Amino acid sequence: MAYILAKNGKPFTDGEIVKNCLQEIVDELCPEKSNVIKTMTLGANTVARRIGDMGTNLIEQIASHAKNFLQFSLAMDESTDMCGTPQLLIFLRGVDDNLNVTQELASLNSMYDTVTGEYLMKEVQKTFAQYSLDWRLLKCLTIDGGRNMCGVKKGLVGQIKQLCTEKNISEPMFLHCIIHQQALCAKYVDISCVLDPVTKMVNLIRSHGLNHREFREMLRETETESVDLPYYTAVRWLSCGKVLARVFELRKEIAEFLAGKGKHQPLLCNEVWICKLAFAADITGHINSLNLKLQGEGNLISDMFTHLKAFRCKLDLFLKQVQVMNLTHFQNCKETMVEANTEFPLAFACGIIEDLQQQFQERFADLCAKADELRLFQNPFEADVAACPDELQMELIELQANDLLRDKFKEGLVEFYKFLPKEDYKNLRHFASGLLSMFGSTYMCEQTFSRMKFVKNSLRTNLSDENLRALLMLGTSNLKPDFSTILSSKSQFHHSH
Repeated sequence: MAYILAKNGKPFTDGEIVKNCLQEIVDELCPEKSNVIKTMTLGANTVARRIGDMGTNLIEQIASHAKNFLQFSLAMDESTDMCGTPQLLIFLRGVDDNLNVTQELASLNSMYDTVTGEYLMKEVQKTFAQYSLDWRLLKCLTIDGGRNMCGVKKGLVGQIKQLCTEKNISEPMFLHCIIHQQALCAKYVDISCVLDPVTKMVNLIRSHGLNHREFREMLRETETESVDLPYYTAVRWLSCGKVLARVFELRKEIAEFLAGKGKHQPLLCNEVWICKLAFAADITGHINSLNLKLQGEGNLISDMFTHLKAFRCKLDLFLKQVQVMNLTHFQNCKETMVEANTEFPLAFACGIIEDLQQQFQERFADLCAKADELRLFQNPFEADVAACPDELQMELIELQANDLLRDKFKEGLVEFYKFLPKEDYKNLRHFASGLLSMFGSTYMCEQTFSRMKFVKNSLRTNLSDENLRALLMLGTSNLKPDFSTILSSKSQFHHSH
């Protein structure tokens, strides 16, 4: 019961509610067992202790898996909880000799001091010590773009580089979260001439309860009740595209409503601005589609890189087509130009696409430098053997000549590498283990922060760091606590109160 409460982020006091429900059910169905329920201890303190025991057991299981890692990677991010305390999440993803992947929340560190790179390094070292991790096996560190993380001198990256120099070992790869980078590319593009007026219109309607109710009533009368205006929130990945698309869809209704309120918006009658709005909605829709493809906890970095390459090719196509007024892939623009009596704002559209091209080229330059390595991992059968690392060349020749393995390759990348015989393809399997271990993004961290805000909400501000850590580990883990081991270590099941 305590495990179910933890998995769902419920308060410890819900144990008493569960007990009352059980009591009612047992009294009705099997009253002879009523005393069994009455003697159960399901108070808040008991639930908290048991959740703590399960959290400790998960740490022991992760440490047991970590002993067998060929290579591993870390994903880290930092955010503040409801009480304003910085919380550092460290996710661990390791691959063993059988190429089985273990991905778990390794630690949650509450930081009450400064959040400098030096302090972050101390927390990382504690995690390494806790799980007996070897720095030589660290393949990649995936982080956000904060200076305390990515600083090459005083940041965490600089601290790790210095440690590797002192230990005389090779440095791991440092990767800026791909999703975060993609969001920055979109954020850099200047569409303020469209987004700022749209934000003001939405706020005029949504920030006043009466206006919002009247607007929804108007939509209900026009049979568009299910459609509403979302707020624009800069920190949310998909927010910009959703707001622009919804305002474009409801532009006539918004113009009518605001005019009725004495707040006429001349831009909604300006055909050139409407064309710009249509294009902004279309291009951010394509960006949102890319973002959704990059999300997910099981994405391999090679798959994420493939999506990026495809999107950059799409941008090339978009630019060529827009320059000759081919709006095939911009449905809102096509709809607008059918009704408009003005020319399409070609300079505006081409400028946005060119800015996106430049941003994607600059921000993903480090990842593109690893393109050959990722391409080899994705399809070793098409690799140029002479251009591959020396230690892989002989094995690649054997691999490319093996028709049985070529057929197995079609069944899936991970299963293919697991199928490779250890004695014949030792180096290739080790090469694959490194890329299988890499986090392409800090998506898991962001997802866990959302869970943290649900677990440690305004009604649970006194939740201890230890209990918060156990709740998040149980809520995110792919492992299940070993109840038999936990119980066998107990000399007394119920503490006296």
